Amino acid sequence: MPIHSLKYQKALQIQREISETLNKSTDLHEILQLSLERLLELMELETGWIFLTEDNTFYQLAADYQLPPAMADNREELMHCQEGCTDCTCLQLYWEGHMKQAVNHVKCIRLKQAVADKMGETRGLTHHASIPLTIRGKKIGLLNLASPGRHRFHEDDLILLETIAYQIGAAVERTRLHQQQTKEEVHATARYLIDAYANAERIKREIGNVHTRNELFQGIMEELHHHLPHWTHAAIITMEQGRLTIQICLDEHGPKEVFDKEQKINLSQPDLIRRAYVQQRIMQENKKPLHFSSLKDHQSLYSIAFPLFMRERPEETFGVLLLSRSTTACDYLEIGMLEGLAYHFSMGIERIRLYEEWEALLVSKERNRLARDLHDSVNQKLFALSLISGGLQELIDKDERTILEAVREVQQLSKEALIDMRSLIWQLRPDHLEQGLVTLFNEYAQKIGVELSMETPENLELSQSCKEALWRIGQEALNNIQKHAGTSKAVIVMESDADGFMMKVIDQGNGGAVEKQQSLGITSMKERTEELDGSFHINSEKGKGTTIIVRFPNDRKGR
Repeated sequence: MPIHSLKYQKALQIQREISETLNKSTDLHEILQLSLERLLELMELETGWIFLTEDNTFYQLAADYQLPPAMADNREELMHCQEGCTDCTCLQLYWEGHMKQAVNHVKCIRLKQAVADKMGETRGLTHHASIPLTIRGKKIGLLNLASPGRHRFHEDDLILLETIAYQIGAAVERTRLHQQQTKEEVHATARYLIDAYANAERIKREIGNVHTRNELFQGIMEELHHHLPHWTHAAIITMEQGRLTIQICLDEHGPKEVFDKEQKINLSQPDLIRRAYVQQRIMQENKKPLHFSSLKDHQSLYSIAFPLFMRERPEETFGVLLLSRSTTACDYLEIGMLEGLAYHFSMGIERIRLYEEWEALLVSKERNRLARDLHDSVNQKLFALSLISGGLQELIDKDERTILEAVREVQQLSKEALIDMRSLIWQLRPDHLEQGLVTLFNEYAQKIGVELSMETPENLELSQSCKEALWRIGQEALNNIQKHAGTSKAVIVMESDADGFMMKVIDQGNGGAVEKQQSLGITSMKERTEELDGSFHINSEKGKGTTIIVRFPNDRKGR
């Protein structure tokens, strides 16, 4: 094979191997060191070093291999940029623009200084070749190569070294751009996290003063919309009567209340939300179906679901916070921030639960106090009045008809007042709802002398607030029947279906209650119904009895 062909193949091999070495890493000093060592080996040279430059006054030693002891042992004085070491021939030629290609024979000032100052062994080196590292006219640095006894390089070797120098220069520029981009990304991520944590703190402060679940959910969505706008879609899902149910959603237009139950419970292939709820773990998915009709927009986005529960009571999961956006998945830092935010939402839910319990306890204690005080004072006085009026009848002469009838009326009124007072005391007792509505209505009807029939479903599942409202409305209706209807019979019908819950209180008495719609009793029944977003209707024609109809929507039945 001709000699020039062998040289050509060797040159190609050297270029290929250097190119492969330059692509092994993104660490600048690592790729320069590996490339220099491989280049010296392939070209059978002993030593070399690479300077990287930034301007006409600064350079740094980026890589070196097998420097003579004088240079290796005195790096600070000979090889690093400092006063007195910026005027070596190769750098001056390069900075002044006189070195635009490889220079074959450069007398090294550093080696000369090492000999003059007796810094150590130089292995006979006095000169080196210098090859500029330049990319698109931009000065990157210098590649210096030397071997003892070798003062000149063949022209072909210099051309090869220029080609390799271009490869090294391109690799340096590429790596620097990559490092700059990485630095900018790190700064952007840091800025994002700082802003996100600041916004998370604002959100926590904003939701810390609400006292109802609805206000909390609305506040969470509004704060997410304002302070974390890159999460364009969100939802809060809670467990209601065995089904995960969406309470509120967020899209690009803002938050909106919904009541959307899980369409199907597929335990073999649960969706992202149910997995997060059951496993109490953060779950992520990209463009996967969700089992809720109101979350169709989320299915084309990346979504992450956070279970809402208190770490101190992991057995009780409140629900799930779902966040979605069009951009890529979260990194661990963002997940950590969002997890902390979800935990604060959980604490908000728990705080409201405790607040509601505290309020209920206060109401219970106040009712107990009223019941006790009424029993010890008014009830005893009414009983005494009844006894006195009964004794007066025996003392009054039979001929004193007017006085006798007045006393009898006083006795009758005192008996009725005593019955009402005992009924009121019984109503005020705090533990009455634990007996169930059917038992309560039957006991109460018996106490006030009403013959009651009830039609109710076997499994009546209602929230505490719904039970309390129905109990108070039913009480008032039965009181009105006993006092005004002119009948002692009543019927209560309860029905539950997919749309909600209904209670009817029916009597076949005098009717005419519509004319008294502004009475305190009817007004209080309406108010209790409206507090739970229900509807109240009364049908009462004279002589045809009265029917009171109360309806609660499905989303209130289970809360």
